[in-house]
Amino acid sequence: MRKVGILLLVMAVVSVGFSKELTLEEAIKTALENSYQLKAEKKKLKSKELQYKAAKGIRWPTITFTEAFTRTNIPAWAMMSEINQHRLTMLSSAKYVDMTSFNMLYPGMFPPPSYPEWNNWQTKIEFQIPIWAGGKIGTGIKMQKKEYEATKFDVERTKQKVVYDVMKAYYGALLAKEAIKLANQAYKSVKKHYETAKTMYDNGLAIYADVLRAKVYLAKVKSKITEAENQYMIAKRGLLLAMGIDDADPAQIDVVGQLQFTGTDKELKYWQEVAMRERPDLVALRTRVENAKRYADFQKGDMLPSVGAFGYYQMDDKNNPFGTDGTGFMLGIALNWKIFDGFQAYNKYRAAKETYKQYSNMKKGFEEFIKFSVFKAYKELLTAKDRLKTAEENLKYAEEVLKITEKRYKNQMASMIDLLDTQTMYDQIKFEKAKATYDAQVSLLELKYQAGKLKENNGGDR
Repeated sequence: MRKVGILLLVMAVVSVGFSKELTLEEAIKTALENSYQLKAEKKKLKSKELQYKAAKGIRWPTITFTEAFTRTNIPAWAMMSEINQHRLTMLSSAKYVDMTSFNMLYPGMFPPPSYPEWNNWQTKIEFQIPIWAGGKIGTGIKMQKKEYEATKFDVERTKQKVVYDVMKAYYGALLAKEAIKLANQAYKSVKKHYETAKTMYDNGLAIYADVLRAKVYLAKVKSKITEAENQYMIAKRGLLLAMGIDDADPAQIDVVGQLQFTGTDKELKYWQEVAMRERPDLVALRTRVENAKRYADFQKGDMLPSVGAFGYYQMDDKNNPFGTDGTGFMLGIALNWKIFDGFQAYNKYRAAKETYKQYSNMKKGFEEFIKFSVFKAYKELLTAKDRLKTAEENLKYAEEVLKITEKRYKNQMASMIDLLDTQTMYDQIKFEKAKATYDAQVSLLELKYQAGKLKENNGGDR
C-alpha cells in the first residue's frame, strides 16, 4: 500500500494542470522510497549480509569434484596411471622397467622397456574440513556479523539524514508560502491606504503627493508578491530534489500545513545522553572499534597451529570418463604450524593492536564531537526561541502602532510618509516573526538530528 501511495503521489506531481497537496508525511515517505543515497546504503547492507553468510560457510566442509584426462609417456606417471587403473602386472611393468636380466631364468619373457604413452581418465571427489585454525574461524565470523550489524546503523543514520533534508526543505517551502500570504496582506493594507489618501485628496483633506506615494508603494508591494511566489517555486523545487524526484514541475505541488514551533522542554543533559546512547553512526563506530579488537585476535591465529581433516574418493579408467577400472580412497588429518616466518605474523598482530588503539581514540574524539554538536544545536535552539518570543512581542506593538498611525493620518495628525513607514515596519516584523518561527523549528530539527532522535514519523521521538 505504501508503494502504491508513493506512485500515485509521483503521478500527481508530474500531471499537467493538476496541483497536488503535499503533506510532510507524504514527502518523507516518498524521499525514503526514492533517495539514491539510501538505496546505495541498503545495497551496501545486503553486501555485508552476504559476506557474513559467506564467512559462516567456512565452518562447513569444502567438497570438490574433478574429472581429468591425461596422456603421457613419462614412465613414472604412465606407470602410476596403470597402477591406479589396477592394470599393472609383473609382465606389463616391463614396459617401464628394464627387466631383461630375468631372461636368464625365463628366456624371452621380458622385452626391453618401450615407455609407451598411456591414457587415464580420473574422477575424484575430495573434501576438506577445518577443525581448528588458531581461533580465526570463529573470530572471522563474529567480525563479519558485527560489521553487518554496524552497517544497519549506517542505513538508519542515512534515513535520518533523508528525513532531515526533507523536513528542512518542507519548512522552507512553508516559510516561502507564508511570505506570499504576508505579501498579499500587505498589498491589501497598502491598497486601503491608497484609497484613503485618494478619498481624502478628493475631499481636499490631503495633498496629491500622498496619493502618489501610496501608489508607488502599492506597486512596490505588488512586486514583492511576485518575488515571494518565485521564492516559493524555488523552495518547492528544492523539496522535490530532497524527495528524490528530479523530473517534476514544482508548480504541480502545493505544500500544506502551518509553520509553527512545536517546542521542547527537555534539557541539554537529556539530549546529550540520548546522543551517546542512540545516535546510529556512533553505535556503528563503537561496533567497528570492537571489531578492530577482534581483528588483533584474528591476526594472532597466524602464530598458532591449525588442524584439519581431508579425504577423497578416486576412480581411474583407461578408456572412459567416470570409468571404474580402479577405485580407491584416502582419509587423513593434518596439523600445520608455521614455526618461523620472519616475525611477519607477530608484527601483523602488533599492528592490529595499534590499529585498535587508534580506533579507540577516534571513537572518544567522535563522542566529544557529538556532545559539542548537541550542545551547539541546543544553544542555537535557545537563541531561536528567544528571537521568536521577541518577534511575537514586537508584532503586538507594531499592530498597535499601525492602528494609531492610521487614525492619526485620517485625522490629519500624521503624514503619508509616517503611515507608509509604519506599514513597512509592521510588514517587516510580521515576516520576521514567520522567519523566527522557521528558525526555531529548524533549530529543533537540528537538535533532534544531532541527538539521533529524528525518526520517520515527521521527526518525532521514538
